[in-house]
Amino acid sequence: MPDRDHIVFCSEENFSEVLLSHTEEPRKFLVLADTNTAKYCYPILRDALPSIDDDSLIIIDAGDEEKNITNLHYIWSSMQFRGADRNSCLINLGGGMVSDLGGFAASTYLRGIDHINIPTSLLGMVDASIGGKTSINISRVKNQAGTFARAKAIIVNPVFLDTLPEEEFLSGYAEVLKTAIVFDRELYYDLLETKLEDLLMVDVIRKAATIKQEVTAKDFHDRSERQCLNFGHTIGHGLEAFFLSKGQELKHGFAVAAGMVCATYISAKVLNFPEQGLQQITNYIRRSFPPLKLRETDIDDIIALIRHDKKKFQGEIRMSLLNSIENCTFGIAVPEEIIRESVLYYLQYDVIN
Repeated sequence: MPDRDHIVFCSEENFSEVLLSHTEEPRKFLVLADTNTAKYCYPILRDALPSIDDDSLIIIDAGDEEKNITNLHYIWSSMQFRGADRNSCLINLGGGMVSDLGGFAASTYLRGIDHINIPTSLLGMVDASIGGKTSINISRVKNQAGTFARAKAIIVNPVFLDTLPEEEFLSGYAEVLKTAIVFDRELYYDLLETKLEDLLMVDVIRKAATIKQEVTAKDFHDRSERQCLNFGHTIGHGLEAFFLSKGQELKHGFAVAAGMVCATYISAKVLNFPEQGLQQITNYIRRSFPPLKLRETDIDDIIALIRHDKKKFQGEIRMSLLNSIENCTFGIAVPEEIIRESVLYYLQYDVIN
């Protein structure tokens, strides 16, 4: 296994050339897409790769709630029906849900076949498709079963961003912000000081994706430094699960953005992260992302769901927290009372202009 993900950054002009170079082997290629990417992104792939036909396409419904064992079985069955063998390869065309679920299906079908990720969302391009984590949700709790399995290649083509609704783009931007806060001070201040519409997204994507590639190469199985990528995710996953329990889907990035406010508050309480930095991050997130519709009475349910998070260890809720920008510590045990305080802080905070 290579020590890092094979990421190929391409453009609309050379997309076909890049695809052909990664699919020239005499093997069966299947494509997994959700209902949105099948409609808006699959035609771009099919035009760039004529050897793919509609019989190769496996479609699942869109939405993170579809990342479940029922759809996992459906993908296995679809690959079997289409005659996929040990030499076959599954192309995951979509955002984080598709790459998580498709990667899990490929890594377990016939004890493992190759997969290629072609992320179509900003979230997928900078985070979900990179690092080899695959997963499904169980009982609406995020990412409870999965594998570590690197994609044969990750092909990043920003042309797919043109197909994204604004809220999907903003959801992915939360992961860019997280990467900057935790690993790159210069990128962090660039994001703070530049209007979103003025950012050179091709450069931002390349930088954020490369950071994740480097971090996951050092700690593929998530035992040390990679855990810092979970900044904001422990509470964020609890928020996602809470909304799912109410029959509502909360965008992953919106949950992570709120989770980062909470985690920064906890960092200030536990690791003496500077108060000025807390206000700066909180102001930026509250201005940039829609506020979550939560009540104080919801906090007990959110904490109950956080207890199921896979980052819990020996009964303790452990989190990645900030000492300063670009300086993160992982595995910090956080009492539930401070988590409660942090969610209250998020709910009550007024943006300071």
